[in-house]
Amino acid sequence: MNKRSLNSSLMFLATAFLLVFTACQKEEKVTPEADKAAIEQTKQAMANQQIMLSSFNIAQWGAENANGIQDGKVQERSCGTITVTPPDLLVFPKVVTADFGAGCIDDDGKFKQGKVIMTVGAFWEPNASIIVTYDNYYEDNVKVEGQFTFVNLSTPDAAILRIDANSIKLTDQNGYTFAFTGDQTYTQTAGHATWWDANDDVFEVTGSIFSTLTNGETVNWLIQTPLVKANNCAWVSQGKVTLDINGLPVYVDYGNGTCDNQGTYSVNGQVYPFTI
Repeated sequence: MNKRSLNSSLMFLATAFLLVFTACQKEEKVTPEADKAAIEQTKQAMANQQIMLSSFNIAQWGAENANGIQDGKVQERSCGTITVTPPDLLVFPKVVTADFGAGCIDDDGKFKQGKVIMTVGAFWEPNASIIVTYDNYYEDNVKVEGQFTFVNLSTPDAAILRIDANSIKLTDQNGYTFAFTGDQTYTQTAGHATWWDANDDVFEVTGSIFSTLTNGETVNWLIQTPLVKANNCAWVSQGKVTLDINGLPVYVDYGNGTCDNQGTYSVNGQVYPFTI
């Protein structure tokens, strides 16, 4: 894969996924209390996925700026201030800091404050990495701690990246915590030949997330059928996930490939629709 093609694929991959996983709203219906609890934990697991993708997007801003391919364009995609050390384009790794200060609403609609600090390698090269850490960073008033590592596994035919979440901890204003680890792979399945046109790019997501709640309960999020996300659709259009919530299975189905924001949860044999 040439540098220009890979950079283009990576640049749009993060934006493509920003809207994939948001908190899901269950439609009104009479629901057993046990099912309500499982659905709430499912929503939280999906929020974890969103944090992974949000951090990935920030990492890509940093990598683009570190590579010198933006010249200020990063500022158009982020309300934060980006600094790069050292500024020499030929020297890697670099330390890239996204400083959101006292807070601002970013392009993805999230209110962000504090700093995200990235150690960025020459990310177009095989096995190059981006390591993301946090300095008093909050997203929608939820504190984010831990470390994400992004590794470039791309081939001449597709952009492929692995994301490892290392001891991530989320803490809300009430002190509720949601700690998780995970690893996922994002593989481009269409649009590689037309690298200049991100609109026809399609990606598949595979992998898992393992979470621990404040009360010690565990949630294991495992993608059974790859999640399909096309750049020309705002939502995941297809794919299935199984959650194991302390031994209780919950199934999430994103649909049959139609571009819409609808899906279903299956809990204790009952099916509940959700809207992303």
